[in-house]
Amino acid sequence: MKELTLKDMQQVLLGMMSKIHDFCVDNNIRYSLAYGSLLGAVRHKGFIPWDDDIDIFMPRPDYNRFIESFPTGNGLTLIAPGKDSYIAIARVCDTEKTVAKTVLPWHSKRGENAPGLWIDVFPIDGVEDDRNAFRNKMLKVAQLRKKQLDARRALPKLSRDNTIKQNIKQILRKIKYFNLDLAKINREIENFCLKIPYETCIHCSQVPCTESLDRQFYEKALFEEYIDIPFENHQFKVLKDWDTALTIVYGKNYMQPPPPKDREQHSLDCNRFFWKNA
Repeated sequence: MKELTLKDMQQVLLGMMSKIHDFCVDNNIRYSLAYGSLLGAVRHKGFIPWDDDIDIFMPRPDYNRFIESFPTGNGLTLIAPGKDSYIAIARVCDTEKTVAKTVLPWHSKRGENAPGLWIDVFPIDGVEDDRNAFRNKMLKVAQLRKKQLDARRALPKLSRDNTIKQNIKQILRKIKYFNLDLAKINREIENFCLKIPYETCIHCSQVPCTESLDRQFYEKALFEEYIDIPFENHQFKVLKDWDTALTIVYGKNYMQPPPPKDREQHSLDCNRFFWKNA
């Protein structure tokens, strides 16, 4: 199989995002580009040049409707949180053009029928108004997520391509995480997400995949209004007050690109993507 270049990945993701956008608009589902995708839209009018993914987020009520109604077909499939995904967010995966080589469970179980590139869909949930209480919750979620990620690293089989030392480490991982119930961890994370209903909250956050702990402490009003913004040759939705969102995540100097040494593709760490029929 022929491996995708960065440009290939960006073009496939654009086609996927266009279908998601059309579905959300047609079904009155609120969404916004998120994180590096939002930053790219504002700073580069499209992808950050070295970026190889797209992230979006949705208020929990819209997120629930999205995962319940997004159709499988048209070259896409939705992997919802649960036993087979081992993550507490949804992912929309390409099933038509690309295939991934990765340790993620829903890929390894499907062999040649495994999906390829994906777009992460993050729910935005109600959180505590007290910043300390919010931080304490995010610390607990971060601990669960670390255990989840460590356990996922134990899933790959031993390989002749690995060194003896690497295979020994993999055996030890498998022993350590043999009885760990990853689906249960997902449920525990989701319980933290749903503790405060979005409909009645004042503050909200992206809870399940926290890395910045209490940094993402948003006022709910931020997620009430959306606008269209150019992204490559498309128009996608973003928060109307995108400046506040980007400042919270990246700081006030977010328009300044990082130094060249930090401009790296994300997927190269643990994932590789290939054309299905090449």
